[in-house]
This record gives sequence, structure tokens and C-alpha cells, in this order.
Amino acid sequence: SVVVTSATLSSNGRFDYVASEFGLDRPATVIAETPFDFSSQTLLVVPAGLPNPNDDDYRLAVAECLHEIIELAGGRTLALFTSYRNLDAAHERLSATCGYRVLRQGDMPRTALIEEFRKDVSSVLLGTDAFWAGVDVPGEALSCVVIDRLPFPSPEDPVVDAISSTDKRWFHRYALPRAIIAFRQGFGRLIRRRTDRGVVVVLDQRIVTKGYGRAFLGSLPGGGGLRTRHLPNIAKFLGTKSGE
Repeated sequence: SVVVTSATLSSNGRFDYVASEFGLDRPATVIAETPFDFSSQTLLVVPAGLPNPNDDDYRLAVAECLHEIIELAGGRTLALFTSYRNLDAAHERLSATCGYRVLRQGDMPRTALIEEFRKDVSSVLLGTDAFWAGVDVPGEALSCVVIDRLPFPSPEDPVVDAISSTDKRWFHRYALPRAIIAFRQGFGRLIRRRTDRGVVVVLDQRIVTKGYGRAFLGSLPGGGGLRTRHLPNIAKFLGTKSGE
């Protein structure tokens, strides 16, 4: 027999997507409960008032919002981006005014960046898809994870183009579960042990305004923890400064 295990194999409580990708027919499956108490360890923030990802002013709004988040969190932030353009726009904004050390993907090797981020407790790390998984920084150094947008596969991807042209339900069968798994991987960078405590901020309004947003939220361990739409609650939760 073969056992396949991971923290992020399921999508919305089901294994249909990975079973199809692996070519498995009716595999035996089980979802183990999380050992963490997300209701006390995690705050999930979806800031109100941000533009939609396809709006022209979205990239600038993300950069401005990220700056505010970092100040509220006292640095200690891993920002995950779905494109280099969004990352570069945020880095340009932060390099001009941020009072914390900002580490950017590409400035040094990946392992060196993660080690610097781990050692410099108040630093900020900006990364794209290479940092959505495999980053293990327990403790205070990673107290906040920011996700710029829901990680749907690019429509320009030739695989997506081929699937969408032959399957009318390609979004629900392929794009959505793939995005949910990637989203869970990004979310999973925050809580690495029972004593961790932190905030995940999602800057994509679609997670609360679109019907499929419920699938993302429903796939998070422990329901994603406490939820809020107000950024000042970051400071309240982390105890960095008084919020409103």
C-alpha cells in the first residue's frame, strides 16, 4: 500500500482534486484534526474597503495597506504575493518609508532569506510562490502573514487554457481546489507550534464577497480562527500598540 500525507491535500473537506491528479480510484481518506487551537492562536483579517484585484488601483492599495499592517504588527511579517509586479510595488513603497528591515525574494538565496528573517525578529519578508510553502519560522519572528490575493492559477497558463476549453466545470474541478490548496499552504506558514500566536491578513475581498469564498474559509483548519474586517484589531491581538 501507499500512504500519501500532507497538511494541505484536501480542498473544502474533500480529496477529489488530488485523487484525480494522482490517478487514484476511490482511495481511503482521512482528515486528522489540527493539534492547534486556532480560536485563541489566530486572527484572520480581511480589511474592508480595498478594491478588487482586477481594479487598476489594486496594486497601489495593497502596497499602502501592507505598510499599515507592518506598522501595526511591529514588523514580524511574511507577505506572500501572487505576482512579482505586486511584490515590486510593495517593496518600492516599503523601502521609502518602512522603519523595519525589508527582505525581498531575489536579494539573496531563499534559504539565506529565511534564516535572516528568523534571526532578525522585527524584519519583514516579501516572497512569491516559492515562499507559500516550506517556510518554517516558529515564534515571534513570524507573527503576521499577509496574502495579497487568492492564488488562482493564471488564465494565461497553457494547462489552464487546455482544461478550460474541454471542461465546462474547469473552475470548480481544477482552478478552485488548486487555489484552495495553495491558500492553505500560505495560511499554514503562521502557526507552527502550540505556543505560536499571530494574524493572517487576506487583501482579496472576494473571499467574503464571492460564493466560492466560503470554500476557502471552510478549508482553513479550525475555521481560520477569530475573524475581523478592521486592521486596528491586529495591534490589539498581538499587543503591539493600542487599537481603536
